[in-house]
Amino acid sequence: MARRCSLCNNTGHNSRTCTLRANASDMKKKSTSSNRKKTVNAKAMMPSTSNGKQHMRNWLDLPSDVTANILNRIGMVDIFKNCQRVCTAWHKICKDPAMWRVINMNDLMRSNSYGKTGKIMCKHAVDRSQGQLVDFTLEYDADLLEYVADRSSQLRRLELASAYLTSTWIKAVMKFPLLEELNVHLIQLSKEDIETVARYCPMLKTLKLNGREQKLQASYIDESSLKSYNETAIAIGQNLSELRHLELIGNNMTNIGLEAILDNCHHLETLDLRSCFNIVHNEDLKKKCVEKIKYLKFPNDSLEGYRYRCIPDSEYYEDYWSCGCDCGLSDTPEENRNFGNNIDDYDIDAYYDQFY
Repeated sequence: MARRCSLCNNTGHNSRTCTLRANASDMKKKSTSSNRKKTVNAKAMMPSTSNGKQHMRNWLDLPSDVTANILNRIGMVDIFKNCQRVCTAWHKICKDPAMWRVINMNDLMRSNSYGKTGKIMCKHAVDRSQGQLVDFTLEYDADLLEYVADRSSQLRRLELASAYLTSTWIKAVMKFPLLEELNVHLIQLSKEDIETVARYCPMLKTLKLNGREQKLQASYIDESSLKSYNETAIAIGQNLSELRHLELIGNNMTNIGLEAILDNCHHLETLDLRSCFNIVHNEDLKKKCVEKIKYLKFPNDSLEGYRYRCIPDSEYYEDYWSCGCDCGLSDTPEENRNFGNNIDDYDIDAYYDQFY
């Protein structure tokens, strides 16, 4: 009797020569080969190792422009105190004038570095810009503003905030012929100031002239006061007709001042009237605003997002005020604050020798 194959149960051959066995062997080989390829691919995707340790990316391999972009987001204080001390390459990037096209003194406020050291840092930053500074934000200090004005004729944007910044700031603005945006917070501008800005900054497109939110008591309002409150607004309409963006938060103007702006600033796209509580919106005026202005904020709209929102501690705060927000402003006049000696008394490079 013929023997049957133990694999396929057919007669005429044994299990060694059975085709089923050959097919099974081929499948096993293919499976093994496939597993080997997967293992090789997985290893190829893993980071290279050396001495059993995972390879770490070297930051120095980054292109210099990428590194500069990262360092620019850190802020002035950390650049001076830390970043430029890391290595020669980073130090070179930190001294590149392109790194200092934007200087924000608020960095010093957040790090509690203002005072003598802060003024040194700011002067050093301006020096490093080599005249390429285009955006400058300053609180308090008229001396530093003058220092910037003498060295930064390319400035495009200027932001000032101080209840006690002296009137000399307008002389600095006269040295910025390319200025396109002027943000002035808690500083009173007169009709003459507006005329000066218009004369010396012909490219101005954005003006933010913001004060403190307030509503005048009826006993304070007379014809003379109303005239003075509207003078600045009327001057804006008569002299800055090319404006695209205008903020007048907390302004004391009345409907007369607003009408002057609407009638003369024909290119105006945005107008912020928050906390302008002396404006009485009748239907005709409201319609005029909506028709002429693309983006409009009304007196009673929220002040959320306005950094310099300062709340008076009493209704008689013309003589004294305290700041109830986190803007960093002080109620101490500039001349009474201890900023140390004049910044020109310090050898900046000697001060930072430890960093080089």
